[in-house]
Amino acid sequence: MPTLNVVASGSSGNCYHINYNDMHIFVDIGVSRYKIDELLEKENISDSEKILLFLTHEHNDHVSGLIPFINRYNPVVFSSEGTADVLKSKKIDVNDFFILKKDISYDFESISIDCFQVMHDSNEPLGYRLSLGEKAITFATDLGYASDYIEDFLKYSDIGILESNYEDELLKNGSYPAYLKRRILSSRGHLSNKEALGMAARVSGSKLKKLLLGHVSEENNDYALLQRYSDFATKNFGFKTHFLKQNSQVYRVEF
Repeated sequence: MPTLNVVASGSSGNCYHINYNDMHIFVDIGVSRYKIDELLEKENISDSEKILLFLTHEHNDHVSGLIPFINRYNPVVFSSEGTADVLKSKKIDVNDFFILKKDISYDFESISIDCFQVMHDSNEPLGYRLSLGEKAITFATDLGYASDYIEDFLKYSDIGILESNYEDELLKNGSYPAYLKRRILSSRGHLSNKEALGMAARVSGSKLKKLLLGHVSEENNDYALLQRYSDFATKNFGFKTHFLKQNSQVYRVEF
C-alpha cells in the first residue's frame, strides 16, 4: 500500500513524498537536503530503490532544494518543458529531465502519470495524478481557478492534495501590498478557502476518500477557520478532510 509523507506545504516550502514498492516518489523539492536525508533515513532507503521527482513549476518554494537533491540522490526528474526552460536559464542541467505535457498520460515502470494544466503565474505549471497499482493520488496546488477539468482528476483519486491558500477577508484586509493581493486573487494566483470548499463539494460521492487542504498561507489564513471547514467537509461530503500547517510534517498517510 502506498504511503504519503508531507515534508512541507506552504509558501515557505513544498515537498511531498510517496513510498511505493521499491520507489521513493517526490513531488516538488522546496526544502533543504537535510530534511530529505532525515526522511529517507526514517524510510530505510536502500541503494536498490529508485528515486523519482515530479516538479509542478519553477517557483522557489517548490525547487529551492533541487540542486543539492540531484547531487545527492541522482533522481529521475519529470517536469514540463516550460519549467525545464526556466531552470536551464538558471544554469541547472536539465538534459536528463523527462519532459511531460498536459493532457497526456505516461507510464513509468509501475506508475501511471496523468498531467494536467493548472492556472498559475509560472512557465507551464502542471498538476499530477499518480496511479500506483489500484490507488491514485492527485496534486492540485498553486492554482488560481478551481476548474471542472481539475475536479475530474480528484474524483478518480483515493487521496487529493488541494490548495486552500487564503481566507478572502483576511487577505483583502491584511498587510500585503495591493499588487500582491491582486496577484493572489487573480485567475493565475492561488485558491481561496471557499473555492477549495466548493471544489470539495463538487467531488462529493466520488472515489475520493481523503482530502488534504494544502499550501496554506500563514499571513492570510486561520487554522481555526480551516478546522471548521475541514470538519464540515468530513461531515457532509463523504471523505475525510484535513488541512496542512506550514512547517509541520505529516508521516505515513495510507491510501
